[in-house]
Parts: sequence; C-alpha cells; structure tokens
Amino acid sequence: MPSTIAPEVIACIAEGRPPTPGELARVAERVRADLVGDRPAFAWGDGQPETAEQLSRRVAELALIGSRR
Repeated sequence: MPSTIAPEVIACIAEGRPPTPGELARVAERVRADLVGDRPAFAWGDGQPETAEQLSRRVAELALIGSRR
C-alpha cells in the first residue's frame, strides 16, 4: 500500500533538516497530483495553473518545514 506521507517529508523530519529545492519541488508536484480534478477552495473560479502551483508549493513547504517562514 502506498504511503500517504511523501518520503521527502519523512526524511526531513527524521534528519531534522530543511528540504532541498528538489524535495520541495517533488512534494509540491505530489500535492498537485493529489488535487487534480478538485475545485479550488470557496469556488474561486476555474483556478489558474499558476495558482495551483503556488498553493501546492506553500503546502509542500508547510509539510517539509513545519511552519511558514
């Protein structure tokens, strides 16, 4: 069964370190893939691709770092 937690998140937590740019990009891509077909929160229109990319990057950063900078 596939893990619901990205391996990059597990590695960063286990090693007590911030993510590499590559790890951040991979987790953001996973977030985007998980959300394909879902409508944006509060029905903000069709959702622009750049909006989805920005949101997924923020979610990935929160998952990997634990808080916003």
